[in-house]
Amino acid sequence: MEQRKQFLIFLKKLLIFSSPMLLLVASYFVFDPFHVVRNYEAYPDNYLESYNRNRISTQVFLNNNEEQNYESFVFGSSKSSVFYTKDWSKYIGDDTPYHFDASNEVISGISSKIKYIDQQGNDIKNALVIFDGETFNYSVDTANSIIHIQDYTWSGQNQFMYQLVFFKAFFKDMYFVKFFDKLIFKKYRAYMYGAFENKHMLYTPVNNDFIFQGYIDQLKQDSLGYYARDLFYERSEEELTANASIKPYQVNYLNEMKAIFDKHNTNYKIVFGPNYDQKKVNPEDLSIVKEIFGETNVYDFTGQNELTNPLANYYEIYHYKPTVARKVMEEIYR
Repeated sequence: MEQRKQFLIFLKKLLIFSSPMLLLVASYFVFDPFHVVRNYEAYPDNYLESYNRNRISTQVFLNNNEEQNYESFVFGSSKSSVFYTKDWSKYIGDDTPYHFDASNEVISGISSKIKYIDQQGNDIKNALVIFDGETFNYSVDTANSIIHIQDYTWSGQNQFMYQLVFFKAFFKDMYFVKFFDKLIFKKYRAYMYGAFENKHMLYTPVNNDFIFQGYIDQLKQDSLGYYARDLFYERSEEELTANASIKPYQVNYLNEMKAIFDKHNTNYKIVFGPNYDQKKVNPEDLSIVKEIFGETNVYDFTGQNELTNPLANYYEIYHYKPTVARKVMEEIYR
């Protein structure tokens, strides 16, 4: 009896001592800070790096696909976000294209999404694929980064291991402190950088466009002051060429994409976007892509040109504006 009493006392103390941690663990599942524990019909406005764009793009697709039966898709990184589906619609005759992008999207992600769409039974009538400097030459962690991890729905990753990545991130670098601070006081603070950024973003329903609303608002308030800030590094007067970056295993992804496009007789366009660094896409990479997809379907807007020269064509060094995307579409669909 004495041993039992001592054990109960120990257990009681243990529960009291561990209760804060237990509550913190429970809060993760209650608040679902990364919006991955449960599925959502829609995703709210947020501060960048709150959510995984792969998860959003996949779930919004699943939420609406039965009703919309999507047949037209935009693929790429956040650089592709400015190719608004409403602008693209007029070129392809489809009122509900779908934007299936991801943050720092890589070629394996694009290929896997196209394969997944095909497996869902969708016809792929139109595809707009936007490549950038990181599509093939990437350093992002697509297995362990909460921003870049590919969605378990189509990546083949074990769902438990996928969820574990986010669960651990909640406790890393005191993320939970920053989360509850922002949740309660609804303010961005400098110490939150890396967990959140003070950049207002919008997600559109059904079409899943990703809009840099914060940049748009700042430009409306003071466009001259916006570009007076130190947002841009000085580019070389001499046009530079990127190193060859397409690896043999990545050619397999390109061939898989092409095979599915051929299966659906897809009207597809492959675009090397007008990135701020003004580096020309490597001729070897361009040649590989043209050989696979056909020269008439591949467009190169890299390097020094009328789209990349003006600073006013960019939100910052990573993203060009919708006006640039519209000019690209005018060119490739004329």
